[in-house]
Amino acid sequence: MTTVYLHVGMPKCASSALQSFLHKNDASHRAEGLLYPIAIRETSGYFSHRPLHRLKHEDVPAEIDAIANEARKHNCNKIIISSEEFTNSLWDRAITGHIVESLNTSFGTQNVRILALFRNHFPFVESVYAQFLKGGMFRTPDEKFINSKNSGVSAFCANFRNRNGFDFFSYGDFIERIRFHAPFNPLDLLSVERSDWNGDNVIDVLSHRFGITGSSATGSENQRYSETALYLLHYSRKKYGFTRTKQRRNIIAKTFPPSDRKFSKLLHVSGALFDMVAEASERDRRYFERNTNEPNENLFNTPDAYKMQRSQDDQLYIPDWNFHLVDLIMQPDEMSFRQATKIKFSIEEN
Repeated sequence: MTTVYLHVGMPKCASSALQSFLHKNDASHRAEGLLYPIAIRETSGYFSHRPLHRLKHEDVPAEIDAIANEARKHNCNKIIISSEEFTNSLWDRAITGHIVESLNTSFGTQNVRILALFRNHFPFVESVYAQFLKGGMFRTPDEKFINSKNSGVSAFCANFRNRNGFDFFSYGDFIERIRFHAPFNPLDLLSVERSDWNGDNVIDVLSHRFGITGSSATGSENQRYSETALYLLHYSRKKYGFTRTKQRRNIIAKTFPPSDRKFSKLLHVSGALFDMVAEASERDRRYFERNTNEPNENLFNTPDAYKMQRSQDDQLYIPDWNFHLVDLIMQPDEMSFRQATKIKFSIEEN
């Protein structure tokens, strides 16, 4: 009997770390009975199974058969297929149902488990908005939204709600939309909060369950951007557009590296949004109580670092020369981090 774990996200919840870990340790994991299929896996980036979503529905069964054959060839009785696109962009697309249906046909419905990872609601919301500024998120209409009167994190959340009819930080709503495509498949709903696992990271928790060797190095993780860098990305997106900003986002990130966290209403959960996130967290607590026995107490608690944010004043101050530097980075046809650093030193000296 072969068990398939279909990892569907959530985005910004250790997906890239898990995918990188599985890719880098592929050979040793196969020897331990776990297959991270090469078939329909990306050959670069995070090495996820995102190409599955690009298939025509009639081509899905053949690719699932290829995965099954790969497992038999390597004597693997566990398979993990991973793509956060299931919840990032395609929770309501027919291709999701076709993939689940083909997996169920090949392996049996009770042997195909839907695996979803979740982080505490408050940092999740802020991380999602940061990802939008870096490169887009949740099918948000980039230029139309960023150029609207209000385009901070609160407006981003409202934009998603208006387009989709629910909040992206309502985990129960997302799970139910996945269950529409997989109504009879078992669910594995896991917190990524270390405090829910006695200090262990979720990669090692999963490794133990899969029966594979874990690692203290969990693979590649997304680069953390400073609040200053994110604020300046917002400025650049409005003035220079998505494409140019995305091309040079890493230059801005390196030019304005992380430092002490500074609160900004543009970037952080506060006010009415704070109350909405807290209410969603409590609803999800009750939802998880009904649907899983996994430890998740800290998944639903308001972190101490966030408790004061509801009515906090802005702490982030961006001097004018920062905006001027971004202009000088974005305007030329070519720009490197080395050139940006020289320009920054020149401005600071003057």
